[in-house]
Amino acid sequence: MGLASIKAAISHHGLSLYIIAVGCILLGPWNPDGIALCELSRSGLKSGEYWRFWTGQMVHSSWESLSLSLVGLILLQQMFGKELRTVVWVWGYAVISLVVGVCMLAFSRYGNFVGLSAILHGLFAYAACLAFRRDGLLAAGLLLVLGGKVIWEKLQGGANFMEQLIGIPVAVDANLYGFAAGLVLGAVMVASGSRLGQSA
Repeated sequence: MGLASIKAAISHHGLSLYIIAVGCILLGPWNPDGIALCELSRSGLKSGEYWRFWTGQMVHSSWESLSLSLVGLILLQQMFGKELRTVVWVWGYAVISLVVGVCMLAFSRYGNFVGLSAILHGLFAYAACLAFRRDGLLAAGLLLVLGGKVIWEKLQGGANFMEQLIGIPVAVDANLYGFAAGLVLGAVMVASGSRLGQSA
C-alpha cells in the first residue's frame, strides 16, 4: 500500500481526528508552560494572542478532564469517522472553536477557559447532521440527547459529580455554544449540499 493509499484510508475513517488527541496530550496538566501559552485567556485575547481561539480547547488542567476528552474523541471517530474526513473536521474544529471563543469572551464571566468539552459537543452535533442520510435514527437520537443535555445544564448548572471529578467548574455555556455552532454549521452544509471533503 502506497503513501497516498494510507493517507486516503486515514482520512476516510476519520483517523486524523487523533491529531486533536496528540494536541491535548501535549497541552496536558504535565505542561504548565504550554497551558499558560495556549489556554483561552481573556487577557491574552485582548492582547492580540488570537491563536488561543484554537489552542485553548486542547488545554487540560487535570488528568481526569484529559481522559474524558480522549474517550470522547474515540467515540466520535468510531461513530462518525466516515463523515469526519480530514478537511471536514478541520473546518468544523476551526469554526466551532472560533464561535465558542468569541461567545465566551463576549458573554462569559470566566477569565480563562480550558478543555475540549465544548468542541466535542460541537463536533458531535456537526457530524450527526452530516450522518443523517447514512443513519437518520442515530443522528436524530444523538442530537436530541445532546440538545437536552446542554439545555438541562444551562437551566440546572453543571453536574456536581463531574465538577468534583475534573476539579474545575463545568463551563455549561461553552457546551451550549459549541453544540449550537456545530448544529448550525452541519445544517448549513447539509442544506447547501456541500461536498466538502468528499475527495479528501
